[in-house]
Parts: sequence; structure tokens; C-alpha cells
Amino acid sequence: MMKLTSEDLAIRLLVIDKDPMFAMGLCSLLEKQPQIRAASRTPQEALAIFQDQNPTVDNVAQTNGAHVDIALLDPAQFDLVPLKLMVGLRAKLGICSAISYTNDLSTTLARSCLSAGFRGVLPRSIGLDQLQNAISVVHGGATCIDPIFANLFEAAQPMATASRPRDLTDREIYVLKSVAFGKSLKEIGLELALSSKTIETYKARGSSKLNLQGRRAIVEYAIRNGWVQSEERFG
Repeated sequence: MMKLTSEDLAIRLLVIDKDPMFAMGLCSLLEKQPQIRAASRTPQEALAIFQDQNPTVDNVAQTNGAHVDIALLDPAQFDLVPLKLMVGLRAKLGICSAISYTNDLSTTLARSCLSAGFRGVLPRSIGLDQLQNAISVVHGGATCIDPIFANLFEAAQPMATASRPRDLTDREIYVLKSVAFGKSLKEIGLELALSSKTIETYKARGSSKLNLQGRRAIVEYAIRNGWVQSEERFG
């Protein structure tokens, strides 16, 4: 059996920021955590790759020659809406997970990011230890939302008059949680050895029982009911 090295187990991070010096400095600080390997790009460089119909190995985001696991970026620095930004990250850079790291504390941006499939929503005011911890949480497959954003959701949205979770089957809860975490129906189906059509049925049944319409409503329900863990619980 091949033995995994520390490089094989490393979290490979791409920091995208309009200030190259800030991005490089942040990479240097984050790499003080033994398991993190970081590289940086500007939004312009990332957009150039998005627009390249045939991106080469050299210009695709990499850290030490390996593809990136997570992108850390401020969506407010892009002209693209979060959904198109996430599509570009996945299609052109092969990055499946992204964390919004921003000074924009609006509920609108946070919701848009979560609906687009971002796995983390963090303010730039958090400490380095909290940021490193959040990166580890997202790499582990969970969604990490700073309490400031969770509080914004609670203030903006009253508790839905929905059915209690006990009315859901275990399979429906699993599917809805996975959807809230940003997983696609195909990914959930592979985990459960079921077809995407069957997963869609579980999602529809669970959503109907909770009176939820669309992924955004599922994400907000998950936040309010503790399905999506906020960053403070990992500190």
C-alpha cells in the first residue's frame, strides 16, 4: 500500500485578491499552519482563466504543481455574481469549494454566496486562527458561517412555520443537509448509491414537509436550525 506523505494530505488553497501584496502576505501567514499550502492570484488573473477556452496547465490555479482544494476570495471584488463565479471556479479551475472572505457584511451577498454553493462565509475581521480553522472545517466537507452572518439571517428572516424535523425521514434530512452544504444531487447520489432522480425525490419531499422553496430556503432553514455549523463552534 502506498504511504501518503504530508504533501498528499495538505489543504491546497488559492487566495484571490485585488491586492497582490495582501494576498501573498496572507498566504505566508496561512502556510504557518503545517497542513496548508497556499498560492495567490488577482481577480483579473482568475477572470482571464475563466475566459480562456483552452486553459493550459501553466495558467490554471495550482499550488506546488497540485490542483487547488479551496478558493478564498472576496466576491465583491468581481463583476460576476457569485453563481457565475462559482461556475467559473469549478469549470475552469477545477475548484469545488470556495470561501467568501469579505468586508461586505450584507445579507444579500451572504445569501447569494450560499445559494451559489460557497462552503464558507467569513468577514475579514476574524483572526488568523479562526480563518485557519474555518479552512480546515470546509476542507472536511462542512459549511462554515461566521456568527455575524448567521445573526443577520436570523434578524432578516423570522422562524418559518414549518413542520418539525421529526416529520422528516433520516434520508430526507441527509439529503436536505447535503444540499445546504452545497453538494450537487449527483454527489449526494454517489454517497448514497442512489440515482440523482431518487435524490431529487427525497429533496422535494423534505422541502414540501418543511414548506421550503428552492435551495436558498433550504440553506436558511439549515442555518436557523443548527444544521450548518457556524465558525464559532470550531474555535
